[in-house]
Amino acid sequence: MRRAAQRLRRYLKLAFLRLTSLSSVAEENYLLLSAIVIGVLAGLGSALFMYSLAAVNRLFFGFATESLWFLGASAVMFLPAIGGLIAGPLIVRFAPEAGGHGVPEVMSAIATRGGRIPGRVAVIKVIASAITIGSGGSAGQEGPMVQIGAATASAAGRRLGIPPHHMRTFVACGAAGGLSAVFNAPIGGAIFALEVLTGELTPAFGAVILSSVSATVVSRSIFGDYPAFIVPRYDLVSNVELVLYAGLGLIAGLVAAAFIKTLYSLERRFDGWRFPAYFKPVIGGLMVGIIARFTPQILGTGIDAIEEATWGRLAPLLLVVLVPAKILATSLTFASGGSGGVFGPLMYVGSMVGGAFGWVANLLLPTMVAGSGAYALVGIGAVVGGAALAPLSAIILLFEMTDDYRIILPAMVATVVSIMVVRATIGESIYTLKLQQQNIKYYAGLELQKAHALSVRQAMRTDLEPIPASMNVVAALSRAVRTRARALPVVDDEGNAVGVVSLEQLASASAADERPESVAAVMTDVAQARALVTDRLDAVLARLGEAEGDALVVFRDEKTNVPRGVVSRHDVLRVYERVLRAR
Repeated sequence: MRRAAQRLRRYLKLAFLRLTSLSSVAEENYLLLSAIVIGVLAGLGSALFMYSLAAVNRLFFGFATESLWFLGASAVMFLPAIGGLIAGPLIVRFAPEAGGHGVPEVMSAIATRGGRIPGRVAVIKVIASAITIGSGGSAGQEGPMVQIGAATASAAGRRLGIPPHHMRTFVACGAAGGLSAVFNAPIGGAIFALEVLTGELTPAFGAVILSSVSATVVSRSIFGDYPAFIVPRYDLVSNVELVLYAGLGLIAGLVAAAFIKTLYSLERRFDGWRFPAYFKPVIGGLMVGIIARFTPQILGTGIDAIEEATWGRLAPLLLVVLVPAKILATSLTFASGGSGGVFGPLMYVGSMVGGAFGWVANLLLPTMVAGSGAYALVGIGAVVGGAALAPLSAIILLFEMTDDYRIILPAMVATVVSIMVVRATIGESIYTLKLQQQNIKYYAGLELQKAHALSVRQAMRTDLEPIPASMNVVAALSRAVRTRARALPVVDDEGNAVGVVSLEQLASASAADERPESVAAVMTDVAQARALVTDRLDAVLARLGEAEGDALVVFRDEKTNVPRGVVSRHDVLRVYERVLRAR
């Protein structure tokens, strides 16, 4: 049955390629069509998660709260702990990757496993995140959807026959679809996937956009077409405000840095704690419950509190108190092993920081500034952009979630300042810092993948005159030294390539006691040292590792035997060095 299914998938792919054409464009068309499918699956996954979260929330804050009536208002202290008691064993037993805030785990899979994410991760992430957040754990919805979308894309990509070098793009498509479906933000979701997961905006832009848009279409058809937040319209009252927004960016950057440090500091403490991993979420949940006993606004996603802040309805003192309370509750949730997303809590903290700053600004300059809600909106973009080191994602998502473009200019100013602060204090984003602790240089790895995809054309030398196979080795060595060649192509009397000889081979032969009569005796045969100008550099490196010599003869195509040039190991590594240094 399994072999029959594999044959069917292969036949369907071949039929599609033949239908579209037999060129390289057909492969790209197949990727685009597959991206749409992934977007639809991500949209359906988003709906499944949202309904699951709502059901769990009703269970805990309805049935469970009523069952604990004898505890009164203190019942809320135990709900996150009960959620941790259920979610902890699920994560530890079935999918440890489903713990945490999702995005770093996806990035780790991209960097170390070529984007391969086990399908069970999506299932466990839905269940564990719904239980963690629904029981009051301080986490967001976007992390689960990014990881669910990425895991779905990875599993589907393997079954659809997506080539390994396209799997990174495919996983980014799933992540974009998940995020855009949650926030009803197709462009922002795509930009986030490209800016954070792939590290650049140009490659595979079409595939990621298609996946993001198709996921949003599915989400809108189920939940309706509404902005993620209903906020009032704010305008820039005066140019003086830009200075204030820059000041907000400075404070937001410091708060984002404090958030990152608190999260990873508590993670190290919980990881070093000799206590059964199954029950760590229970302890973390109990601590979150204690905080929630005094500040219940920090429970769950906190969307209602964010909207209250953007409308300017929360008292200044409460805004200030909720900032450290949310940071601590979120850090405890993730550090103890809970499942969710960190994007939502960052938005929460940003809205509180901005709202408090807005109250102070209105107190000092009441006629020259907008309401505190405007600063709460800008604070969201500044804290999210600073913590993620992703300015475009933060600004575009803020615009799409609020459906208000007038706040973009202040958001740009505050976000850029915030990012400068985080770069100066932390140096890594809230996502990449976890990878750095695992000795994974994520964006360096992305650049390495970019170098892999370059062709021999970028590395080979074409200015070297071929030498005849009958040439004396000393004369050949002299020519190689004179032309500063690492290797020279060797041809027969008719000009057809018969091999390649490296500088080391010539030097060794020239110094031998019994010197060979000609280059033919020391060269590497062309059958073992052949490359095409269109070959990828990673394939060439693998071929060089298998070849006897240190260089390959380059041809225009498989049919010709006239050499176009030579590519040596040194030439290939020089290209890699140039690409990585440019980063």
